[in-house]
Amino acid sequence: MSFSIYSQNLLDQSILSSSSENLNFPLSNIKDPRRSKVFRSNTSSDSVVIDFQETSLVDSFFLVGDKRRGFGFSTILLQFNATNEWSSPAATEVINFSDIHNLGFKEFTEKEYRFCRIVMTSTLGYCELANIFLGKKDNIVRSIRFGWSFRDLELSNQKTNRYGQIFTDIISRQKQINCSIALLDKDMLEEFFKCYDLCGESKPFFIRLGCDEMIEDYRRFSGMVFFKDIPSVTNGNFNKYNLSMNLIEAM
Repeated sequence: MSFSIYSQNLLDQSILSSSSENLNFPLSNIKDPRRSKVFRSNTSSDSVVIDFQETSLVDSFFLVGDKRRGFGFSTILLQFNATNEWSSPAATEVINFSDIHNLGFKEFTEKEYRFCRIVMTSTLGYCELANIFLGKKDNIVRSIRFGWSFRDLELSNQKTNRYGQIFTDIISRQKQINCSIALLDKDMLEEFFKCYDLCGESKPFFIRLGCDEMIEDYRRFSGMVFFKDIPSVTNGNFNKYNLSMNLIEAM
């Protein structure tokens, strides 16, 4: 079963600029771990330029929307260039996304540029962007072990009055995943702990779990997550390690 981690987010080192900005929803919100803290532009056709500050390698893009309102755009694509000039970008990637699972994802041929531009269009009179990952996939090439578990935590509150009428404070459900990865060698284990040392239990990262053969839309099990607690490691075989972790979706 495929399991991939994306934690080395180039946004952490980058300088961001936008074609327009609603000051009540500033561009800095893209780096906020709360999905309800979004960036919003002033028009229905806008862009965000990401300056990595140095030529950087990129092969993956992840996108999640506001958990309550979803995506604030109709189309989104990435453009890459060596300079901050966009009349003829060196490379372009169109991003597909799921309104059902509030998630967009794409892996592509590795690119090496300093600048990336996110181009959005919308029918809302503005464009809105929540949280993204842009960088290289972590190098942990092992499948998830059988016995992993997934559940949706129901966060909505429901009350019934004395007439039997039901009133619900609707809150989006939250994913919780318990899983393990077997037979990691020392280099894979070190790669994983780079993720943990970087993120700990306070900084989100992204995961992709599953494959097309598993379910019609495996994005159901993927997204932006936190470590719920400290992962555990057992030495299952000589120089091979088993890793167990509990993950909870960022809200």
